[in-house]
Amino acid sequence: MESDKIRLQFLGATGYVTGSRTLIETNQFRVYVDAGLYQGPKYIEEKNYKTLESDPKTINAIFLTHAHIDHSGLIPLLVKKGFTGKIFCTPSTYDLLEILLLDAGRLQDEEFRFLSKKKIVEYRLNEALYNEDDARNSLQYFETVPFDTKFTFKGITASFHWNGHILGAACVKLEINQKSFLFSGDIGPKNTVLHKSRNKPPGADYIIMESTYGDRKHDDDDFYKKMIEAVMLIVRKKGILLIPAFAVGRTQLILYVLYRLLQDDKIPHLPIFIDSPMATKATRVYLKYPEEIAAIVIKDKFFEFINSKNIHLIEDVIGSKRLNFFNGPAIIISASGMCSGGRIVHHIFNRIWDRRNTMLFVGYQAEGTLGRKLVRGSARIKLFNRELPVRASIKSIDAFSAHADQTGLIEWLGDSCRNQTPENVFIIHGEEESRHELKHVIKFIDDEKIILPRTEEVFYI
Repeated sequence: MESDKIRLQFLGATGYVTGSRTLIETNQFRVYVDAGLYQGPKYIEEKNYKTLESDPKTINAIFLTHAHIDHSGLIPLLVKKGFTGKIFCTPSTYDLLEILLLDAGRLQDEEFRFLSKKKIVEYRLNEALYNEDDARNSLQYFETVPFDTKFTFKGITASFHWNGHILGAACVKLEINQKSFLFSGDIGPKNTVLHKSRNKPPGADYIIMESTYGDRKHDDDDFYKKMIEAVMLIVRKKGILLIPAFAVGRTQLILYVLYRLLQDDKIPHLPIFIDSPMATKATRVYLKYPEEIAAIVIKDKFFEFINSKNIHLIEDVIGSKRLNFFNGPAIIISASGMCSGGRIVHHIFNRIWDRRNTMLFVGYQAEGTLGRKLVRGSARIKLFNRELPVRASIKSIDAFSAHADQTGLIEWLGDSCRNQTPENVFIIHGEEESRHELKHVIKFIDDEKIILPRTEEVFYI
């Protein structure tokens, strides 16, 4: 490679909303921006078992945009296989990763135990990708950096900028050999409910941006109104309102909306169960960072409500199983948000066939997930080797998404371009239809400058 060239290679999240990882290298260093696991249906998760294209010992650093496992979950495996470099992130991202990575380690261990002998041979495995101890060991390599603070590593000047997606989420700017790169990470909506609104991003020569909602716009309907309708429906039917939600960000947002409705006497007081140990721990992290929370949320004394007797935090498995026998009306919030695993799957198994119940989806449902099937109106689903009729009401609220929609993505890009016109924009972290549509609707950048990279495709800059 020529001494002054920068090599950019896309190793994940190309045509998928998961598995984010990009390699940047020169003759002086090799670094990743994000290092995520693939999540979702089996045919996507199987990508995690592919042989790594690079020896982790050769990677000098990882710049991490935020804590979600599809951006961070590969880190324990990299450390297990020899990575000893630095991992840079914001302080609140690190606090969340102390929870999320250990949980990911437990899940990887569990997944290995359920793999068939055929798959174990096919993947050439003799143990799980990593376990909880591996995840804990990886935490020693992290170094936290506050937002909007420039720092240097091996000639790279880097900075994190608040992105409004979840606690700690940032876009990352890297300046290398008089060239600048802006990685969007996951972009939050412009007007959020729980978090502070995202800051305007800096400009850069090359922009690498997500496209989760690149082909659609969020529902403009009043999400408070839709939540009222969903709650009142199960009140009338004496059923259960089952809400699949990610433990970080989404669960706390839903709780705040319910809190506001209770405060305004728009819904009756019902038992609210948070059946997610991770969500409970993540909520405690939120309490540490009021500066990243919307001012109105702090003023409303919302976090006092979370710690009150109104909320039932279920941490043990026995408590979770008891919910199967709980009669409504009540609300159960449980992970995972796309119904691809976790306790929510067991609640669906026990509730989806009952007309008294309602399932409320409050975020993106990736292709191939159980959540996507239910949102699309499947009449029957298969769980635990049993076919179940879908009789519960299925509703969704797009406005709860922690991702910017098409309009928000274009606004984010436009804000960056007002600071500096980029040489190229690389669109990643979106399904193919979403990436192509976003490229089509961006009118202020020449079409040939917008690139949809393929997996492992390399660009020299």
